[in-house]
Amino acid sequence: DVAAQAGVSVATVSRVLNSHPSVSEEARTRVLAAVDALGYRPNAVARSLRTAQTRTLGLVISDVLNPYFTELARFVEEEARALGYSVIIGNADERPDLQDHHIRTLIDRRIDGLLVSPADGGSPLMREVALSGTPMVFVDRWIPGIDVPVVRADGTGAVKDLVAHLHGLGHR
Repeated sequence: DVAAQAGVSVATVSRVLNSHPSVSEEARTRVLAAVDALGYRPNAVARSLRTAQTRTLGLVISDVLNPYFTELARFVEEEARALGYSVIIGNADERPDLQDHHIRTLIDRRIDGLLVSPADGGSPLMREVALSGTPMVFVDRWIPGIDVPVVRADGTGAVKDLVAHLHGLGHR
């Protein structure tokens, strides 16, 4: 429909929508006008089948009521959006069974990567995912024996900065 409205080939529409540089400005303008006029939205599912990428990350946090994890989720979502990704968030509520449910669901949705703050003890599924090749990072916590990158806050550095700040204010 867009190609017919713009008077160009389907390939030209594809090049415009994928920001390919080899399209004339005139054709680009016509295609974008047709996209607007028709209210066209690319089919993300079809694109993910073609590219094998969903541009979606999974984040499984341990406790949504803990302000640390709420802020973490906000930060991850902001950074992911800036890089063109969406984030699906699951709350494990410190339950390994619920954590596994979220991880299975996210894997089934073909996410491009997984960030997990593991619930206490982990589960066999974590090792399975780590070995599957799905990109996974542990956040704040880790499971011994599972070789994935871990991102942790520097609590020691934060305490040193806090003590120095209080000392600078004259507190002993």
